[in-house]
Amino acid sequence: MRATQGAHRTSTGKQRAAGSRPVSTSVRAPTPEVIGEPPAQSSGSIIEQHPHASPIQITHETTITGDAAEALWHSYRANFEPLASLAVLQHFYSREEILGELANPQILKIVGWQRGAPVGLAMVTNSLEDVPQISPDFLRANYPEHAATNSIYFGILVMVDPNLRGRTLFSRLYIELWQVPATAGGVLVFDVCDFNRLAFDADTLAQRVADNFPQSDLRVIDRQTWYVAELPRPIPNHPSLSVPASRARQPR
Repeated sequence: MRATQGAHRTSTGKQRAAGSRPVSTSVRAPTPEVIGEPPAQSSGSIIEQHPHASPIQITHETTITGDAAEALWHSYRANFEPLASLAVLQHFYSREEILGELANPQILKIVGWQRGAPVGLAMVTNSLEDVPQISPDFLRANYPEHAATNSIYFGILVMVDPNLRGRTLFSRLYIELWQVPATAGGVLVFDVCDFNRLAFDADTLAQRVADNFPQSDLRVIDRQTWYVAELPRPIPNHPSLSVPASRARQPR
């Protein structure tokens, strides 16, 4: 799962049944709460200098397009572009790919809104073919009962606006993402690059989240290790060096 702390409408209390598919509708920003006019004169107090942040509303979306999608793309870029030089596996995808995910009704988007603008995003899906970097057959072979009810979910990403890092929105989105497969009695599969594992202590974070869910079981299902071999010199007097390039290319 791409995760960084900096990424039909139903309320967060309504979940899809196992195996169901969301209904495609375009997203509109939620109606913002009416915020009172500021006082005409400031007393210069600390409270007035640091007002409370506007409340953040979380909704479930199936299709996000237009200005909201563009805003999420810019937030995604700010969050994930730095990972291009920090992880071997690709984490930063093109604008077209991200807008495609946001418009795909098979991918559930969990969105945090503040003053009508999207400021956080989590994405999860049980349409495994819509996640090109995984093997659906591997997951279905390991969880046949869940495969029969279409309740194998893949967590794609979690992110928040860089200006809101260090607050509670990331945790709220993260738990809400886990709640989707939990409501279906399913399993959630996600991946974390080694940089995020170490920098954000992802193992501990995931276990703490899992501990909130009764009878949960968190484990590593697979692991890939990237090796690099620096080879400044070849093996001396190796037979392959004496084979002319033209002969080496000849078919047997």
